Amino acid sequence: MRITLTRAGAAVLAASALALAATGPASASAGNVLGPDGFGPIKVGMSLADALATGKVGEPVGGNELCRGYKWAYSPGPVLTISKAHGVYSIPGTAPGTRTPEGVGLGSTAAEVKKAYPKAVDGWQNGVAIITTATPQNPANRYLFGTKEGKVVGFALQAVNARDCAAG
Repeated sequence: MRITLTRAGAAVLAASALALAATGPASASAGNVLGPDGFGPIKVGMSLADALATGKVGEPVGGNELCRGYKWAYSPGPVLTISKAHGVYSIPGTAPGTRTPEGVGLGSTAAEVKKAYPKAVDGWQNGVAIITTATPQNPANRYLFGTKEGKVVGFALQAVNARDCAAG
């Protein structure tokens, strides 16, 4: 099975919803910002070798030779999605207390997402309501916020150009 944009986004957001249900929203700390480029030492577009060298990326879990999910040190939940040719594609916002620089995270309302990101658009992926927006500081990346009953239940930072992670 290929990891596609829809599968990767929906899987990250669904797993994030499970993590939120189990732990509830956590408060943000200065170190838990899923910014326009990445999270901590993990950056969108970073090569697989460089991501592994951070010591924060573990074993592969699913995907194929072009694009795989990888466990990571920040949460047991959703995984990083990394393209062999193009590097880190998607970073989930599942580390405890993670927020965007604009303060949006698990438990935020859809209205708060729209206030922080006025150009955000509503959509659906695999039955999950999704709010998508380019990151204000880096239009090469975007945030996807999965919502249920008007609250963010999962979110991720992704490269806008999915390349081989959306093939198939």
